[in-house]
Amino acid sequence: MGIALPEVRRAFQLTEVEAGSVFSVMMIVAAVTSGIAGRLADKFGRKRVLITGLCLLALGFGLAGISSHRILFFFFLALTGIGYGFTPPSLYAVMSDLLPNRRGLGASLVSVSYGIGGAVGAVLVSRITAAFGWRAAFITVGGIAAADMLLQLFWIPNNPRTKSRAHSGSFKAALTLPILILALAECIGGAVFWSSAAWTPTLLRTAKMLTLQETGWVMGVLSMANMLGSFCLGGLSDRIGRRQVIVSSAFPAAVAAFVVFYWLESVLWISLGIFVFGMFKASVPALVVALAQEAAPPSNAGTASGIVMSLHYTAGVIAPLIAAKLITASADIVLAMILTTAVPLIVYGSLIGAMRVRASAA
Repeated sequence: MGIALPEVRRAFQLTEVEAGSVFSVMMIVAAVTSGIAGRLADKFGRKRVLITGLCLLALGFGLAGISSHRILFFFFLALTGIGYGFTPPSLYAVMSDLLPNRRGLGASLVSVSYGIGGAVGAVLVSRITAAFGWRAAFITVGGIAAADMLLQLFWIPNNPRTKSRAHSGSFKAALTLPILILALAECIGGAVFWSSAAWTPTLLRTAKMLTLQETGWVMGVLSMANMLGSFCLGGLSDRIGRRQVIVSSAFPAAVAAFVVFYWLESVLWISLGIFVFGMFKASVPALVVALAQEAAPPSNAGTASGIVMSLHYTAGVIAPLIAAKLITASADIVLAMILTTAVPLIVYGSLIGAMRVRASAA
């Protein structure tokens, strides 16, 4: 979406606000449907919801690529948002079922794969858009989603863990105090994820005076650090506990954010600092999802995943806007980024540290 946005704007003559709403439509719909998807995964089976989500992703992107009217284009993006909301909660639940004793690793593998797909997708879409136009890129992404759907349809085993659960718990039973605290913590931690992704490039180019190429390299380092950190923290959490790993990584991440944004100036030191920052903040959302699955009743693992991911997407809608307001109000992007990264990370770590969970999840 980001790569092809200039071409999409020209095709539909979108204003800047309308272009921004391209992302908002998908994120808002995904935020609403994630909680529903988690509940459906518990009631009707993880595989069914995952396949449905991938089908909707394929249809949404494919039909958006051939639509000729902006209303239809936004409608199909909303359809894509439903698919986007359905896919991660059911996928996290599938991984939880397949790796019940290594949920941290399973959830982290989802995040790592997400990062790899984002990196590959950006390169692929840029090449296709340059060669054949944005419509071909959208159709290609839809085709990838369809191929993924067919792969999961035949690959995921139809065992009792991935079939419909006749005795799934109620949605109300999943709304325990630990789950609500984790959802709030994810919203705050997710705000760091989305704010840093949205505004760090601008800070690097304006406050740190990095070139466009240097900024691209630094953001690539951040992406790699997020993936490596998620994998390492996930495996570590299986050994010493989710809560301990989240708390012990959140506060160093806050310190790293302050140091990177306030002190560091050279591209080399910024790259090293951003790597440390990305490594330590990578508990979002994978480890929070894994902790929620363990804090919820066994029959509500999908519902717990959906609730947490719903708040993650909600943060994706509001966090960049809050950061933009702070930048405008303070006229200081460095201060604004510290307030939207370091401070929330401290609150995030404190919330996780204060909650009480079952011994098996601690």
